[in-house]
Amino acid sequence: VTVGELVDAVWGEEPPTAAVSVLRTYVSRLRKVLEPGRAAGEPPRVVVSAADGYLVRVPEGALDVGVFEARLAEAKKLRAAGEVSAAGELLHTALDEWEGTPLAGLPGPLAEAERSRLHEERLNTLETRLEIDVQLGRHSEAIAELTSLTGEHPLREQLCRLLMLALYRSGRQADALAAYRRTRSTLVTELGIEPGAPLRELHHRILAADRSLDPSPAARDGDAPETPADLPAWLHSPDRAATSVARPAQLPADLPTFTGRQAELEQTQALLPEDRESPATVVISAIDGMAAIGKTTLAVHWAHRIAHRFPDGQLFINLRGFDPVAPIVTPGEAIRTFLDALDVPPQRIPVGLDAQVALYRSLLANRRVLILLDNARDTDQVRPLLPGSPGSLVIVTSRNELTGLVAG
Repeated sequence: VTVGELVDAVWGEEPPTAAVSVLRTYVSRLRKVLEPGRAAGEPPRVVVSAADGYLVRVPEGALDVGVFEARLAEAKKLRAAGEVSAAGELLHTALDEWEGTPLAGLPGPLAEAERSRLHEERLNTLETRLEIDVQLGRHSEAIAELTSLTGEHPLREQLCRLLMLALYRSGRQADALAAYRRTRSTLVTELGIEPGAPLRELHHRILAADRSLDPSPAARDGDAPETPADLPAWLHSPDRAATSVARPAQLPADLPTFTGRQAELEQTQALLPEDRESPATVVISAIDGMAAIGKTTLAVHWAHRIAHRFPDGQLFINLRGFDPVAPIVTPGEAIRTFLDALDVPPQRIPVGLDAQVALYRSLLANRRVLILLDNARDTDQVRPLLPGSPGSLVIVTSRNELTGLVAG
């Protein structure tokens, strides 16, 4: 790291006049701390002068943050391999060795940025570890910690979601609903927004005493089902084919009479094969144009005309890409909405977006589903929502011309 970069890291935009001299003094003191036994005249081995700056030579495993992040990576691999209990134990060990605030008392923009990054990393790890605890049937033990964390971080919906699930599984339905009301009140009062789809859906399921929220027998015995990939175990079960699968029918109502747009209807119809054939690829139809020219009306009408060709269901979502009032729907929110529509229990939805996309595409594999994505802003918003196997149709409406969807 160059001397100039170190000056910026320690003092930011207002370094002292003698910043370079002070920095060299700091380095000298640091060398004495890191190598107390180094003899006079012996060259340093840890903080080494290199060109216009310094090089730090640190053995593998010598930094606590390095050990922490290595354990996180290993826990992620274990969880992906279905060894959920082992992953949870490793996360417990990693968090137990976390001491206080990182870089406590150290000034400067670099230290401040690192403190924020590490704080967020620890909080994400806590959420993952608590999710595993609840998954393994330790919901009663997790309640106290989740209650404290939701008080400290009232805007983190995932913490509220885990607390609600833990309370409900502990027979405390009223407390679970009260936790939702507190979080919703905070979000509405401070940010002017409603809770996201996953939290709202869990609230509805608790109100309905949804049996799918109950812990599995394996979880009640303290064991989680083993999963060979980053997907829930039920997806890989041998009797999955015999399990009833949701067939959503989410299309908005069609107009009672529809006239015009015949050329556009013929053009979109030409994208599909003969009526009795299944598409050999994922068919994507993008309808773009300026606001209020009838893109959604055309898309909904065409979707109703061909819905019979997609017997496994129709999914619809307004992505609000150009809504002047409501916030844009993120790919993560859209995926979770679709997973809910496909009847995936909330506790079986993985945490990360990549894992959720993988689950979504696995559910659509070998199925014929019509997916209508209304008011998309750009291709980045749409790509995660595309199926990964042939047979389905995706209709996208947007004010922008969307290119590169097939490549995505």
